[in-house]
Amino acid sequence: MSALRQNFRHWWQPPQRIADREAERSVVTFLELFYDLVYVVIVAELAHALAGDVSWAGIGRFAFLFIIVWWAWLNGSLYHDLHGNNDIRTRVFTFLQMGSVAAMAVFAHDAMGESSTGFALAYAAFQLILLFLWWRTGVYDPAHRPLSQPYSLVYLMTTLLFAGSVLVLAPLRFYLWGIAVFASLQMPLYMSTLGRNNPAIQAQIDLSTAVSPALVERFGLLTIIVLGEVLAGTIRGLAGHPQLNWEAGITAVLGMGIAIGIWWFYFDAISQHSPRPGRSMTLTWMFLHLPLTMGIVAVGAAVLNVVENAGEALPPEVRWLLVGACALVLVIIPLLMQTILIAEAHQPLYQRGRRAGLAAAACIALLGFTNLRAIPLLIGVSLLLLAPVFYTLLAWIEWVGKAAEDSQIPGDRPPGA
Repeated sequence: MSALRQNFRHWWQPPQRIADREAERSVVTFLELFYDLVYVVIVAELAHALAGDVSWAGIGRFAFLFIIVWWAWLNGSLYHDLHGNNDIRTRVFTFLQMGSVAAMAVFAHDAMGESSTGFALAYAAFQLILLFLWWRTGVYDPAHRPLSQPYSLVYLMTTLLFAGSVLVLAPLRFYLWGIAVFASLQMPLYMSTLGRNNPAIQAQIDLSTAVSPALVERFGLLTIIVLGEVLAGTIRGLAGHPQLNWEAGITAVLGMGIAIGIWWFYFDAISQHSPRPGRSMTLTWMFLHLPLTMGIVAVGAAVLNVVENAGEALPPEVRWLLVGACALVLVIIPLLMQTILIAEAHQPLYQRGRRAGLAAAACIALLGFTNLRAIPLLIGVSLLLLAPVFYTLLAWIEWVGKAAEDSQIPGDRPPGA
C-alpha cells in the first residue's frame, strides 16, 4: 500500500513552485502543442462568423469574443509555463481545459446570439478549472500565496459572472461578460502594486514575469495558428467560388501571398527574441500580441470574402476590413520591435524596419479609399506587406558588405534575412 501511495505521489505531483521553475526552459512540450490545437478550432469559428457578418456590429462582436479566447489561451499557457509538471495531474487538468475550450468552440459561431448560454457556461467551466489550479499553487507554495490568492478571487468573480449571466437576458448578459473581462485584464496592473513595499512579494512577481524561451515560442506558435486562418480563408473562398477560373486562381494565390508577407515580417523580426528586461516591457510584449493575432484572424476573414468575390466589385466593408486588418498588423509588428532584445549592432536595421513597416501600413490604409477590384487590391496589399522585409534585407546586405570590409562580419541574422 505504501508503494502504491509513493507511486501515486510520483505521478500526481503538486504544482511546481515558482522558485523551482526553470526560467530558461527552452523546449515546448507535446502537451502544450496538443493544448494549442484546440484553439485552432475556436479561432476558426470566430473567423468564419466575422466573414459572414462584415459590419461594425460583427467586427465588435468578433473583437470582444477574441479577447475572451485570447485571455483564456494566455492564462492556460502561463500556468503551464510557471507551475506545470510532467505528471498525470498536469495532463488531466490540461485535458479538462481543452474540453471546456472545445465546448466554447461549439457555441462560438453565434456566441452573442442564440448560443450565448452555452458559451457562457463553457467559459465559466474553463475559469473554474483555472481558479482551482491557481488556488492550489498558493496552498503548496506559501511564498506565492500573496499573488495566487487575488488571482483566484478574480477568477472566482469572473466564473460567477459568466455562470450567472445565463439567468438574465441580453444585453445585460453581455454587460456582465464585459465586466468580467475588464476585471481580468486589470489583474496585471493590480499585481504591480503588491510588491512596492514588500521585497518578498516583488521577488515572486519578478519570478513570475521572467519569460522563458519556451514561452516565447508559444507566442510564435499562436501566431502560426492564426496565420493558418489566412490560408484557410483563401481555400474556403476558392472552394466556395461559383466558377473556378483564372481570376479566382490568381486571387487565391495572392491571398496566400498576404499570409507569406505577414509570416516573413513577424518571424524574421520578432520570433525567437525575448522581451527586454522589466515587468512593464514584458507585459507590453505580451499584450501587443492580442491586437496582432486579432488582426491576422480578421485578415483571414477578409481574404475569404475577397476570394469569393473574385472578378466582381468588392463590397466596401470587405475592402476596408482587409486593408484595416493588414494595416493593424503592420503597425503592431514595429511596436513589438521596440519591446524585444536586439543586438546593438542590429539597432539601425530595426529602426529602418520599423519605419518601413509604418510607412507600408499607411499606404495600405490609403487603399481603402480606392475602388480597386480583388486582384489589383491584393497585389497592392501583398507588395506593401513584403516591402518592409525587402527594404530591411537590402539594408542588411549593405551592412554586411561594410562589415566585411572591416573584417567584422557578425554571425547572427537580423530581420528580413
